[in-house]
Amino acid sequence: MKTVRLSRAVRDMNILLFIIALAFKGVVDGLVIQNDPNGPLNLAKYIVLIICILVYSYEIHLGYRASGRSIFVNEFQTLMIMCGFIFLITVYYVVKNGEYYSITLKEFTFLLIPIVFSFCALNIFNLHELIFCAKVALIILGIGYIFEIGPINFTPSNILSAIMNISLAGGNTASSDSIFESSAFSDSIMSLLFFFGYYKRGNKKWLWISFFLVLLANKRLMMLFSVVIIVIAYLPNRVAIQNKVLGRWGWVVGAVVFSVSPFIVEYLTTPQAEWIFLQKFSINLANFWMGRDSMVMNILSSGFVSHGLGSTYVFQGSLLEIEGVKFLLELGAIGVIVISFCYWKITKSHMYSMVMMLYCFLNINTSTSIMTGTFSWIFYLILLGCCTYYSNIGTDG
Repeated sequence: MKTVRLSRAVRDMNILLFIIALAFKGVVDGLVIQNDPNGPLNLAKYIVLIICILVYSYEIHLGYRASGRSIFVNEFQTLMIMCGFIFLITVYYVVKNGEYYSITLKEFTFLLIPIVFSFCALNIFNLHELIFCAKVALIILGIGYIFEIGPINFTPSNILSAIMNISLAGGNTASSDSIFESSAFSDSIMSLLFFFGYYKRGNKKWLWISFFLVLLANKRLMMLFSVVIIVIAYLPNRVAIQNKVLGRWGWVVGAVVFSVSPFIVEYLTTPQAEWIFLQKFSINLANFWMGRDSMVMNILSSGFVSHGLGSTYVFQGSLLEIEGVKFLLELGAIGVIVISFCYWKITKSHMYSMVMMLYCFLNINTSTSIMTGTFSWIFYLILLGCCTYYSNIGTDG
């Protein structure tokens, strides 16, 4: 099919659609979701994203390409194969155990949207437009975050106190109970910090704004990796370091480690493991898990039977907040292995992509990510595509 360049008007419309989706995310998560987390308005942002996908897909079908060629194709195929496996595993458990849950379709949609949207965006938008969308996203999500917390709380004394008390400690400590802690926006802003850490040239203020917001949001793993991103961004010879390929099969190491990690994490939530760590190493794992260990133990001790993706949600009435264990319980070892290998494979051993994937999978094994982070995964996958196909453009300086 002949490649056709998008007109300025069509390109502006495409950007506007993305901005509208971001605006729904900002408004709904900032003002509505706390009072009505499962209400119909929460689905509006996903509906707009699906509209974007339909429009962008039609344009791609007609031959429109921002770069003049199709990109992110192999990565898209790899992730769709992963989705196919998850679908087949779910069908197997549904047939075996005789019950289907509507939450399964919802979670499968949450899994699919970032994959399809990022493929469309990478082919419809050029790099300049993607960077512009990232800037608009930071503005909208930053404002949404402020309204989620309450503008009245953003006083110099509160901000200074929050920064001075930053700690990686868990449990019921002062540092773990911050007025600025956010569950709705933190990972989306983290994805933008990764983005501006890679495209620092001309975007230093956006890098530092996203860094500041991540620190305020008070998520331990995010704070740790935010420092890593800043250090990498200001290393001498930064571009060469960020774009280094760590061997053709370097990604396999991460894939293997995180295929095993859900089994280890599941064990670490048990009372036996917590007792051993407390007695032998004086490490309070219960404080680290902050109640997530109880979620896992309640499921394991209550005769859980998998019905595929989403079945732990139905079983306990809420999302299991250790996503790696959630996938292990719902999809079994094969599902965990497929998810790990497919996501790590698309990094192509690119150093910055692997640092980003390391963060994502540590997050998956200590909290939630994929099922709650549609917008963050859109930017993670877009950046991953940029690292592969725009690695030498706009990264210097």
